[in-house]
Amino acid sequence: MNESRTSKSIKNAQASLIYYFIQLLLGFFSRKVFFDYLGSEILGLNTTAANLLGFLNLAELGIGMSVGYFLYKPLYDHNTETLNKIIALQGWIYRRIAYIIIILACILMSFFPWIFEKSPLPLWYAYVTFGVLLFSSMLGYFANYRQILLQADQKSYKVQRITQGAIIVKTIIQIVGMQIVAWPFVFWTIMELGFAIFSAYILNYVLKKEYPWLQTRDYNGKDLLKEFPKIITKTKQVFVHKFSAVVLGQCAPLIMYGFSSLTIIAYYGNYQLIIGKVGYLLQTIFNSTTAGVGNLIASGNKQHIQDVFWELFDSRFFFSSVTLITIYFVIQPFITIWLGSQYILSDFFLCLILITTAISINRVTVDSFIAGYGLFSDIWAPIAETLINLGGSFLFGYFWGYEGVLIGVILSQFVIICLWKPYFLYSQGLQSNASQYFIPLVGRLFIITIDFIAFKFIFSSYNISNIDNYLSWFLFTITIFFVVFIILFAEFYFLTSGMHSFTLRIYNTVSYTHLTLPTILR
Repeated sequence: MNESRTSKSIKNAQASLIYYFIQLLLGFFSRKVFFDYLGSEILGLNTTAANLLGFLNLAELGIGMSVGYFLYKPLYDHNTETLNKIIALQGWIYRRIAYIIIILACILMSFFPWIFEKSPLPLWYAYVTFGVLLFSSMLGYFANYRQILLQADQKSYKVQRITQGAIIVKTIIQIVGMQIVAWPFVFWTIMELGFAIFSAYILNYVLKKEYPWLQTRDYNGKDLLKEFPKIITKTKQVFVHKFSAVVLGQCAPLIMYGFSSLTIIAYYGNYQLIIGKVGYLLQTIFNSTTAGVGNLIASGNKQHIQDVFWELFDSRFFFSSVTLITIYFVIQPFITIWLGSQYILSDFFLCLILITTAISINRVTVDSFIAGYGLFSDIWAPIAETLINLGGSFLFGYFWGYEGVLIGVILSQFVIICLWKPYFLYSQGLQSNASQYFIPLVGRLFIITIDFIAFKFIFSSYNISNIDNYLSWFLFTITIFFVVFIILFAEFYFLTSGMHSFTLRIYNTVSYTHLTLPTILR
């Protein structure tokens, strides 16, 4: 990965970190305000409505992922004509998909009286919440779809400045406004709607400024379909993968709702807010290198590709392990201080959430290389994952409730994401024996398992009942984080080649930045 790709990845990672920490602080405070002024039922309703909309977005068919794959080469060659055509084709397809989603949404809403019959809220709450989410989603199909060019060009930090910035301002206004207005739910939805429109306008303004040559209105969609038939071929393959991803991400809360209540879903949302924020941070930082992986693969240097693969894998595995182990020890006392002990779910449920999060985060490396090679032909895999996921979730959910649902999710993740996907990448993309992946992986998992058992033994002696305010919690968290970080870093640095290479890369990049900074300032 050359300096240009590394520099762009660092810019994306920096933007992710800045907006993450701002949203982290706002997120916990706003969640408390939302609970106080909206209630757990409305927050649970919002989660359920968002997951229902996620199913409708299956109609997107994976066009975005497929188009992103075809943008790497013309971006590398600075072929603006081809880029215009590909983006124009994406927009033409997206508009037709949007019409389908709108029709399906109208059909789905006719079933709302049955879907939300257990909810004590007035039915119009469900219609309003779903309608606002639907409108925001449609902006992506009619206006925001061109942002994929920024992402493929490793400039996703520009997208984050707009979308994340708008979310931050919107959240602040909601926090203040809901404590003043007479109808907090109505105010909340109006802000959601208004800022979706605002961020769409600003995003398209930035696109015009960044790519003044981008013009998609002068092309006929049907003609472009004939010119780029491979996009549709890849899209058909990606669709099946997309379907599985949506089922995995959207089904769990819905099935949990069937075995529990909206209140439990709201409590689950508290954990997801904390763990999801951390997971989102790590995934966003890691995803900042995805476009660079596409360019790396285009270079054709097989040994370098292998080296970079393990560099990315080990660094991501290290950071995610440190983060999730720390969360395991500090999340329960934080929720107690934040909301109250009545919002605590079982320790076993926490472990299940952390396992699913760990798999989702660490799959990024394999998925990035699979996307870079355009390997989407294994359409049987997501079908199998979906069947295992649904079957396991319903079966285990029947016996063990909402905890059993996550066991079903983990089962499907293990079979397809942990076993099949790496084998598929190594055999079809990297052209190597899959044992070169699984044997090192087992060693890394062994290290983490032993470390976790040791940490649990060491930290269990600490009386967490003494953690009764944010300062004591912060000190406790910092202590655990640095202990885990130092021990795991030493192990990964000396025992894995990827982490060693990653550390040297960061050191050289920082040194280069300090050396060139005076010249830049002049």
